[in-house]
Amino acid sequence: MSEEILEQEVPETIVQVDSPEEAVKTLDDLWRNLIYQHREQIASYTALQESVSAMSFDQTETRVDFTKMNEMRDQLVKLEGGLETINLYRTLVLKEEAQPWIESEIQEQKKKIKVRTRPGYEKYTDWEADQSETDATLNKIK
Repeated sequence: MSEEILEQEVPETIVQVDSPEEAVKTLDDLWRNLIYQHREQIASYTALQESVSAMSFDQTETRVDFTKMNEMRDQLVKLEGGLETINLYRTLVLKEEAQPWIESEIQEQKKKIKVRTRPGYEKYTDWEADQSETDATLNKIK
């Protein structure tokens, strides 16, 4: 399950279905669905928050209705609660590791994927790329 989620490219291919039963057949489907909803909701919430921050509040006629922003934040809290609940189920019932659902944490976990090696090459199973060295010196145009 975890390898399957980590191998997906972002954004995933979204397929429209006729019913919720078709969209969520397994726990993994529910997990991906909630991650997608969270990603979309956080993008909308961030955009709305940026637009409110850019407004000028020095005029007395300025009125702002924060109802939509509060509803979006409430929806985000619910989605995050659902993701955390699935992680609790994973750890306590299935005895698996909790999975990250924040994009930066997913990227960080991708860096830690173990490499299967042949006998004699075990020292390479924990190998990680040194991005600072690679980016600074190796990726230069000649």
